[in-house]
Amino acid sequence: MKRLVAAAICLLPLAACGRADPPPQVVDGTTFGTTSVPFRGRWWHHYERGVSWTLGGFNAEAEADFRACLDQRQTDNRLARTYGMHFVQCFAHRELGAVLLATGRLDEAERELRTSLAQEPSAKAEFLLRRVDELRGAKADAPAAIAAPAAAVPVPEVAARVVLDQVALRPAAPGGLAVSGRFLGLAGLQLWAVATDGARRLLATDERGVFSADLAAGETIASSPSANAPAAVLVTPQPSPPAPELKLDGPTDGRTIIGARVWYRFQALANQPLTRLTVSNGDGLVLTTEQLDGVQAGGTFALTLDPGRHTLRFTLATATAEQSETRTLTMAPSPEQDRRLRAVALVLPLKSPVDGAGVKAGDDPVLLNALHQDGRFRLVDRRADTLIERELELVEAGYVTRTTAARIGKRLDSRYVITGTLRRGFRDIECFARLVHVESGEVVASADAYAGAVTEGQEQAFFAMVAGRLQQEFPVLKGTLAGESSTHILNVGANAGVVGRMRFFLVHQEPDVLDDKTREVLLPGTRRIVGTFEATDIDRDRTRLTTVSGTPAVGPGTLVSE
Repeated sequence: MKRLVAAAICLLPLAACGRADPPPQVVDGTTFGTTSVPFRGRWWHHYERGVSWTLGGFNAEAEADFRACLDQRQTDNRLARTYGMHFVQCFAHRELGAVLLATGRLDEAERELRTSLAQEPSAKAEFLLRRVDELRGAKADAPAAIAAPAAAVPVPEVAARVVLDQVALRPAAPGGLAVSGRFLGLAGLQLWAVATDGARRLLATDERGVFSADLAAGETIASSPSANAPAAVLVTPQPSPPAPELKLDGPTDGRTIIGARVWYRFQALANQPLTRLTVSNGDGLVLTTEQLDGVQAGGTFALTLDPGRHTLRFTLATATAEQSETRTLTMAPSPEQDRRLRAVALVLPLKSPVDGAGVKAGDDPVLLNALHQDGRFRLVDRRADTLIERELELVEAGYVTRTTAARIGKRLDSRYVITGTLRRGFRDIECFARLVHVESGEVVASADAYAGAVTEGQEQAFFAMVAGRLQQEFPVLKGTLAGESSTHILNVGANAGVVGRMRFFLVHQEPDVLDDKTREVLLPGTRRIVGTFEATDIDRDRTRLTTVSGTPAVGPGTLVSE
C-alpha cells in the first residue's frame, strides 16, 4: 500500500518525484513565484503562481506555469470552478499570450490571444493583440540583432533565457561574431556554443550570469541542464547593419508648435554600444545631449525654443558610426486664454497593461498635479472617486475602453476624459495617455512618455513629460475667423494642432470704465462669449467650423480654442 501511495504522489503534476519547482525569487524586497495557499499542482495554483512570476518579469517561469495550467484546463473563463462552489478567474491563454509577446514570439502570442478572445472576450486581450500588430510593424523596419535559426532544435521547457547586450562582427574571422550578455537560468543550467556538426564548448559565466564569447560562423548559443543532455537552441546571433537606427516620435517636419517647448520621444538601436544622441540647431549649436549606453536606448526630452523658425538636427552616434535626421519647426507664442474657456476634463485612474503591476498608489495624484501645473485643462472635482471606482470594477486591468471612459465622463458632466496606462519594467517606465471626447467616444489626441527607471524624486518630472506631450497634441490655439457663404473658415489647421471636435470661442471684450479725470480703471470690462464653434473638416492650414451657439452670421473675428 505504501508503494501505491508513493507512486500516486509521483503522478501529481510537478510533484517532488518529477522535476523540482523553481523556488520563489526576491527582488527589491518583493517575493515572486508565490501562491496564496500551499502549492499542490492544481491548475488554479499554476495560474496564480504564473501571474505572480509575470509581476517580477520572470517570463520563462511564468510560461512554464501557464502551460502547466493549460495541460489541466484549456478554457479561459471569468468564473472557473475550482472545487465545490469556489470560483476564480482564469485567463491562462491570455496571460501566456502576454508572456510570449514580452519575449518577442509574436505568432505564438497572437494564437493564444485569439484563443482567449474566442473563449472569453476581454479588453486586455484586444489591447495585447493591437500591441502585436504594432510590434510587427516596427519589427519589419528594424535591423535584427538576433534571429532564430532556420532549423532549430526543439526547446524543452526549461526556465532559461539569454539577453544579448552587444553583438559585433569579428573582422579576423569571416562570419564570426563577438557577443556579450547575460544568461538567466535556474541552478544547474549551463551555457554552450554549439557548432553545426554538433560539437560544442562550455561558455564561462560569472555568478550573475554575465558572459562574453567569440562565436565562429554557424555556432549557436544554447543551454542545457547537464553536460550530457542535448542542447536547447535559444538564439542565433546575426550581424546587423553597421549604421545605428533612430526613431523619433514627435512633431513632424514643417509643424507649427504652440508654446515655448517641443517634446520628442526617441528609440535607438545599433549593433554596437550607443554613445549619445545630440540635438543641434541650424548653426551647429548643440541644444541638448542625451548620454546613452548599450545597444538599445530610449527616452523623452523637451527643447525650449524662441518663437520663429528652427532647424533641428538629431544625431545618433556609436563609437564608429552616426545617423542624422533633420526637422524644421515653427514656434509660435501661446495665446492668452480665459481660464473659463479651458477644456473640462476628468482624469481616470491609471491602469497597468499587466494585472496588478506597474501602477503605484501615489501615481494618480502625481499625474493630477502635473496636469494641474500644466494648466491645459479644467479638471473635474475628484470627489466623484466613488462613482469612478464603481464604474471601473468591471474593466479589465490594463485597458479602459473609450466607451467606458465616455460613459463615466458623461455622468460627471465632462467634455473630455483623460485615460491612461502605466508600465514599469526592470529598467524603464512608460505611460500612454488618451484624450477621449465624451459625446462621441472618439480619441481626439494621445501622447506617451518613456524613460529609464525613475527614482521617487523623479516621478513628478516624468509625469510632467506626459502632461507636456498631451498639451503638444492638444494645444491652445488662436486664429482668425472668415466667412465663406454659410460656413466659417479658421485660418489654422492640423499643422498647428487642430483636432476633430475641438471648440473655438469668439469673445467680445467690453471696454473698461475709466475715471474721467485720472483715467484710472474704475470697473474692468467684462468678457462674454458671443459665438461657439466646433472643428469639423480639418486641412493642413485651415479648418471648417460649424456653429454650436451664437449668431450663425457672426462676422470675422479672432477665435481662441478651448
